[in-house]
Amino acid sequence: MGGLLVKFSVLMSVYQKENPDFLRKSLNSVLIEQSRKPDELVLVEDGPLTEELYQTIQDFKEKFPEMKVLHLKENVGLGEALHRGVEACSYDWIARMDTDDIATPDRFQQQVDYIEQHPQLDVLGGNIIEFDSEPDQIVAEKQMPLSHEEIIKRLQRRNPFCHMTVFFKKSSVLKAGNYKPLPLVEDYYLWARMAAQGCRFANLNRVLVYARVGNGMHTRRSQTEQIASWKVVNTFLLSHGMLNRGQYYQNMLMIRAFVGTPIWIKAFIYKYLLRRK
Repeated sequence: MGGLLVKFSVLMSVYQKENPDFLRKSLNSVLIEQSRKPDELVLVEDGPLTEELYQTIQDFKEKFPEMKVLHLKENVGLGEALHRGVEACSYDWIARMDTDDIATPDRFQQQVDYIEQHPQLDVLGGNIIEFDSEPDQIVAEKQMPLSHEEIIKRLQRRNPFCHMTVFFKKSSVLKAGNYKPLPLVEDYYLWARMAAQGCRFANLNRVLVYARVGNGMHTRRSQTEQIASWKVVNTFLLSHGMLNRGQYYQNMLMIRAFVGTPIWIKAFIYKYLLRRK
């Protein structure tokens, strides 16, 4: 067993609309059920929370001294919350996790072992299984490109990582400018900027997280502001030579068409087409 050399923080962000039971299950999967426990967990409270959420957090904080809670007085959104969370992490390796998802029991061990064998990496992700109410209610498995070259190629079209699976180097993230408040694509924009810095990427061909879907997921993905956010990312890729002008216009045409597509068709596209490697 490896994992003795790499110390890491887990970074999570929670806001008032999160389900306390989902948060509890997520924290259980990170702090209790892992074969390789994190050295630190940084939980960002993105604005005021409900009493139930505060109580859930307090219950875990009393049992786990390695849990650090960062209180934000106002809701600032995921990008800014993660920006501040990265700065608060004590270790150079950071594992991202969402507060409604469930990590597989060996997630951190798998990633730490791989990082120790491939220290040149800056970001390491993996696959996810999407589920409805319970992990055994599987919707689909999302498989990601594995090699650095495949990931860079995917980056030209869409996000090459499942955000809740990534294990990244803090120093490399800070060098690229950290997370920025760009709704819906905060992580995609970060990967693009890291790629421009020459960072090295990989995905494990393993399921690392059970990701909760539903609750209007396709509606959220279709908000008009997504067009503006994608334009920022694609303009960056174009200006740094990672896209040509034809690819840029093709990408923007596709996202505009996707935004205007009925929700039931979006669900079909997302389930059967966007999971291809």
